[in-house]
Amino acid sequence: MSFRRIFVLGSHVVEYTSHNLPGSDQTDQPIVTVFCAVWHQQKNKLDLLRAHWENLKSQTLTVRPCYIFDNGDTAPGWLDAPWHSFDEPLSIYEAWSAGVALSTTPYVMNLNMDDRLARDAVGLLAGTALETGSALVCGEWEICFDEADMADPFDLADPSFTHFKPAWPPVRDTQLRLGSGTGERGTFGPSTLWSAHAIGKWYPSYFNNGDLIRSMGDAFFWSILKNSGLQTTRVPTVIGKYLSDPDSQGEFRPHQDAELLKAFGISKRSMSSLILSNEVPCANDADLSLIMRPAQAPASALARMQASA
Repeated sequence: MSFRRIFVLGSHVVEYTSHNLPGSDQTDQPIVTVFCAVWHQQKNKLDLLRAHWENLKSQTLTVRPCYIFDNGDTAPGWLDAPWHSFDEPLSIYEAWSAGVALSTTPYVMNLNMDDRLARDAVGLLAGTALETGSALVCGEWEICFDEADMADPFDLADPSFTHFKPAWPPVRDTQLRLGSGTGERGTFGPSTLWSAHAIGKWYPSYFNNGDLIRSMGDAFFWSILKNSGLQTTRVPTVIGKYLSDPDSQGEFRPHQDAELLKAFGISKRSMSSLILSNEVPCANDADLSLIMRPAQAPASALARMQASA
């Protein structure tokens, strides 16, 4: 099969470097990796990155961050978190798929550069996943339209202070909810937590003809989980703030994902599998032993969580 986007461009093989990785001898290992794609053309990239990192550090449940840079970009010196730099541009779902492959915990979670979590959001989702045995858990989101509304730390909230409108893209309003946690909208939201043990280290990146998935990768992923009979759970609590900016966000860009899905289907090969098979190799001497091992079972994570409580 010939992949049009993947990783051999002439004689050049796409590579990545890894930095600030945790050691395998650490005794207090987090149970959730939160990954983020740091797109090389993102406006206000460094300001958003700093605020994103501060948001993760504020979580009441300690998380392991995983930042994915592309096009040869590197992290600023102040980012004392695990990060990986790919030497070619990546699509959003290639970057997410890389984040899954490069995670080191039983649970993984995506969080966009411009979205923010309530302080106990990861703890709530991880606890729900452990208690229910769910493969994927989501929550409710307040829709915001200005970065200034995202700046201050905030706590989990009952969605009763919000209202729902089905228009998409959202029409500017105040106290508007997405409908992902309440089930009013079909989406599971901009950020979900799932079990790498139940699902495996995989996330869709390509169609079977090699074309990139451009905009509907998360919807395809959720559909695959549903068709596999894996349990998903919606938590009707506001866990975060979603910034709506149709002019710059990938979910609103032109694409042919639905047509390509119908014509070719989704490839089992993904950026995740290419990294884990070393077809996309690490180019520095980083210790990848934690990354390359299979994801731990949630039961082991629960025992560690209870021991540290």
